[in-house]
Amino acid sequence: MKVFVSVLYILLFLALTGLSAENNATLDSLLVEVDNAIKNQDSYIDQKGNYIQKIKCQLNNSLQTAESRYVIYTQIVNEYEAFQSDSLRKYSIERLTAAELANNDSWLIDSKINLALVEAQRGFFQEAVDILDDLDRSLFTGQQIINYYKALYSTYVYWVEYLEDFDTLALLEKKQASRDSLIELLPPDSYDYAVYFGVKCMEQGEFDKAEAVFKPIYAQFASNNRDYAVLTSLMANLYERKGDVETQKEFLALSALADIRGAILENTSLRTLALLLFNENEIQRADRYIKKSMEDANFYNARLRNFQTAKILPIIDRAYQQDRVRQQKKLTGLLVTISVLSCILLVTVFFLIRQMRKLAKAQKEIMEINSRLNVLNTELKKANEQQSLTNKSLAEANHLKERFISSFLEICTEYIEKLEKFKQSVHVKLKVGQTNDILRMTSSTADSSKELKELYENFDKAFLNIYPDFVEEFNKLLRPEEQYTHTQNNTLNQELRIFAFIRLGINDSNKMAVFLHYSLRTIYNYRSKVKSKALDQKEDFEEKVRQLCS
Repeated sequence: MKVFVSVLYILLFLALTGLSAENNATLDSLLVEVDNAIKNQDSYIDQKGNYIQKIKCQLNNSLQTAESRYVIYTQIVNEYEAFQSDSLRKYSIERLTAAELANNDSWLIDSKINLALVEAQRGFFQEAVDILDDLDRSLFTGQQIINYYKALYSTYVYWVEYLEDFDTLALLEKKQASRDSLIELLPPDSYDYAVYFGVKCMEQGEFDKAEAVFKPIYAQFASNNRDYAVLTSLMANLYERKGDVETQKEFLALSALADIRGAILENTSLRTLALLLFNENEIQRADRYIKKSMEDANFYNARLRNFQTAKILPIIDRAYQQDRVRQQKKLTGLLVTISVLSCILLVTVFFLIRQMRKLAKAQKEIMEINSRLNVLNTELKKANEQQSLTNKSLAEANHLKERFISSFLEICTEYIEKLEKFKQSVHVKLKVGQTNDILRMTSSTADSSKELKELYENFDKAFLNIYPDFVEEFNKLLRPEEQYTHTQNNTLNQELRIFAFIRLGINDSNKMAVFLHYSLRTIYNYRSKVKSKALDQKEDFEEKVRQLCS
């Protein structure tokens, strides 16, 4: 059971908290609308003034009758109501004059009732009562008696407001009597009945009954006319009496919005709202609202509203000035703090700039080092590539040497065997005394030519075995018509054999001449002849030959 009660309290608290937050959000939104409406109030007043001016233009027609002028004055009076007191009184008198000229008793009564209400709004209460008392009520129509009591009730309402600190018991009794008479005359389903009966319920402490009377009527009105402004102002007064300040402020804001948007300058809601906000320490907004209320009162130029607003304005304005002083002191403190922080920030920025410059310098040095390292890396890479090429060339040279050594070992072995056989043959012939045969054998050149030819064939065979594509590669260096044909028996001619020696790294013409049994000039001639057949750049021809079949 205790747990249930605790949960119930928690739920109730959350509901109330949520409702309060929602109400605050609604009020804040309304106050923002009021602020915006105040900024745009000049446009609403201009619209109102322009519309009144259009109506006034109809008076320029000199052919109009007193009756038509009365109708126009009635329109002007209706527009000036709650807008501008002096002009309202002026045209109310003009209306009264037009009614007299038209000799219309009903219009005359309407004009006098209206003039009495105008005097009451201006603060001339006794004059208003005198005008109403001079009327012959036996001549009233049903609506005129209602209007009469409305004017009488409003006069006593304004009078009581003006004398709020004095003994107003007699006036209160007259006010209540005129209101009760009015309630008896009004249709129960009318707006006026709801207003006056609702006020009576409020004054008697029957707040729920008053609320039940106001709410159905409240839902029927647009939010920019005087009836709506009056009704929401009364509902604000109801919630004030009930102690619901937040809802009171909401309805005051709605009433103030209707006043501003409808260019209704005879108002009380904005002034009351300013006082409530002042009590809640919203000084700046309260100051704006009370000054705006004073501007409206000055524009309307009614003694009562000027008097009411003038009593509150100094209090709120003084508080606003004190709040400004506090704000200025706070601002001064903030400026001092900001100045100190700015100095610290400047010092920090100075050191940061120094550090950034050092860092930039270090980064520049690092970039230069990296650049040099990149150059070194590039050079190292090239050196490594060159080393690889050199190693490859050395490996190739070693491989060639091995193959040449192997080939020439075979040739040497073959010639040693031949020489051994020749030696044995000579030895045998010497033993048996066949010297003539020995002389014939050693004097024969045919054998030497044969051996030399065989040596060249062995050389060609060994070279082409190592460089099988030598002839094809060599031909690529020559003009097409000068190229050599490849023999079927894998032999080289004298010119190719000379350049085969060059490919093997033997560039000495003397060595070539000894090996090939040519004269030195013959070797030079062959070399020059072949160079003349080159495609281009004859000076580096032999270097290109050394690179063949790599």
